[in-house]
Amino acid sequence: MQAMTPGEHPERARRPLSRALKRYLLTLVGGVVVLDAVVIGIYYQFHVSDRPLKTQQTFVAVWIAATLVFVTTMMARIRLARRRRRPF
Repeated sequence: MQAMTPGEHPERARRPLSRALKRYLLTLVGGVVVLDAVVIGIYYQFHVSDRPLKTQQTFVAVWIAATLVFVTTMMARIRLARRRRRPF
């Protein structure tokens, strides 16, 4: 439990943390959407579909790796924020 001052409502004690969690979640979702939009734009701009199969596979592998790095970074921040909320 979080330490509260006398007369403080439990919901008010959790609000700043809830805002942080919501911000991280929206950043996660928005970041993935933006990353995908940029990569899809690059895909069509450079005509990756017309390239050799190995180039297409490499492009997709880099895309997946970039998404994975972003998602795991944001999930680590979310987990850290949730741990701050719970002492155990």
